Amino acid sequence: MRLLVLGAGYVGAKLAEVALSDGHEVVLADNWRATRRDQLEGLERRGARVETVDVRDPGEVRGLLATPFDRVHLLAAQASRPLSISDPAYTEQTNLVGPRVVAEALGEQGARIPVVYGSSLHVYGPDLRGQVTADRPYGPQGDLAHLSKIYAELCLALYARRHGFDLALLRLGIVYGPGPVEHERPESQTVVDKFRRLVAAGEQPQLDDGGQATVGVVHVDDAARILLAAPAEPGISAANVAAETVTVRDVARLARGEPPEDEPAFAVASPFSYEHALRDYLATP
Repeated sequence: MRLLVLGAGYVGAKLAEVALSDGHEVVLADNWRATRRDQLEGLERRGARVETVDVRDPGEVRGLLATPFDRVHLLAAQASRPLSISDPAYTEQTNLVGPRVVAEALGEQGARIPVVYGSSLHVYGPDLRGQVTADRPYGPQGDLAHLSKIYAELCLALYARRHGFDLALLRLGIVYGPGPVEHERPESQTVVDKFRRLVAAGEQPQLDDGGQATVGVVHVDDAARILLAAPAEPGISAANVAAETVTVRDVARLARGEPPEDEPAFAVASPFSYEHALRDYLATP
């Protein structure tokens, strides 16, 4: 297959790596705001084509889509909560305008290319309890980065119905693990790898509200494999991508080599199989 990956960051670069290993042709596109262009050199040497494209720019997106693709993976987003507060305009433009621009360009092309959108478990809101299934309603949001995921899901579904392309909405938990692109800024790191690095440096993780919040987590290898296989069914589908749930306090315990003690407040219903466990990852030096 010939794949277009919009967003060459942490998850997008890992998706490209897995796709190349499986023999697919990959085009990666990014605006290089959070990712450095040189971080993709290893993937380029393996055969990936790397383009400079901003999903907010209709002309650039149309130009990229002038070449046919078998599937489009839309991962371009400003996903950081702190950055959504410090730069709300960029967050809105990337996360709201970007998906619409991509959907419109796909509709104009008329090829009905399947789209895979990297969404978030955060669409369900905070304070979850019980079993979280993909048909759970959207919940209240506390920042623009995650509020915009809800809009993007609904916008893409609107265009998918209008133009008849398949759409998989994959709601990812917190992604962790090594990849071709890793961001050094603390605000761009997820809690698992941030805590792992702190403990390795001899520092103690700081826990907001005592670390009692429950989070869903997934290893980046598993996330990339699931993204690559999507969409698994025709039409518009939504699925959760999280291998397990854990409290933030237990993430810190596991990073320190201690056993977990808490009972997660919720579990995530997911149709996928997972090869990696958080405990094993944090136990590895």
